[in-house]
Amino acid sequence: MVNIRLDQVQLVLFSPIIAIVDKLKTANALKEVLSGILDGDPVILPLPEEAPLEIPRIQLKSKDDHYNLSIAKNRFDFIFRYKEEDEKALFPVPGFLEKFLLMYQYFKENIYTQFSRSAMVTDWIIELEKSPGAEHLLSKYIRQEVPIREPFELELHCLTKESIAGINVNKWIRIKSARKISEPKQNKFIAFHIDINTLAEEAYEFDEELLQRFLRECGKAVHETIEMHLKRTEE
Repeated sequence: MVNIRLDQVQLVLFSPIIAIVDKLKTANALKEVLSGILDGDPVILPLPEEAPLEIPRIQLKSKDDHYNLSIAKNRFDFIFRYKEEDEKALFPVPGFLEKFLLMYQYFKENIYTQFSRSAMVTDWIIELEKSPGAEHLLSKYIRQEVPIREPFELELHCLTKESIAGINVNKWIRIKSARKISEPKQNKFIAFHIDINTLAEEAYEFDEELLQRFLRECGKAVHETIEMHLKRTEE
């Protein structure tokens, strides 16, 4: 038997350009759009125009560190993090997609931003009952004839090409052994990372309906992936 816990969810929208003239005004407007949940101090970086597009210009977060919003010139990322003390770690995170769609609407209606790509990234922690995470991964995922014995750490990567809601995607999976930072000898953990993103070479015109359908289908794909690997883990 294993225990599995959702650690973080990240939703992303990519754009050829997010043209923000007044960063402080935009930051305050987004805080209002999200009904005050981004109540931490905003970080607004005065970057030169030639700075790389992917560097965040605006960063907003909640005081409790659950929510984080990062806005660059070519993307915005909305992140929800669970904490160990949270009683329940649900997926989908209640209301998270709806908040993301509110921000999408703000960018479309007020900054006239076009979005051509999207992504969903989730991180999970699996706690094993007996064996160390590295040895468990070795026994479940790697052939016995591979000359590896008693690994201290082990990490696996996998890329599949799929179609979700009629959109071609890369689905990256990273599975690695993990330890408690505060107690390194506690090694019966596996970190499970799933990154579903639309192809960089294919652009789409994401309206609200397509975006919502795509992200909901991504959520289903995440559930299916987790269930498939949990079945392997528990065999």
